[in-house]
Amino acid sequence: MLGMLIPSGILTYTATRWLYRHRGLRAVRAFKAGMAPIVVALLIATGWLLTAAHDQPARDAPLWLLTAAATLIVWRTRLHLLWLIGAGAVLGMLGLV
Repeated sequence: MLGMLIPSGILTYTATRWLYRHRGLRAVRAFKAGMAPIVVALLIATGWLLTAAHDQPARDAPLWLLTAAATLIVWRTRLHLLWLIGAGAVLGMLGLV
């Protein structure tokens, strides 16, 4: 596990620090502006796959509503996404989702 996580963690940490240090460069700003729609699309695709993975259509409606509510909360408020992930974990642990 450490063999998989340490190299990618070090690479991410180093790249993030470099990007932050050079955030004023035009190329860095262009890279970040170009990556934003890709990241959003990948997040939406992941949510779609996780939500649509159930083979019980009667149980999918609450998941779609929860996905839409989480999307609106993140979009309209300053609440951090990790709080919503934690809330989803608690709901899943309680068997509500």
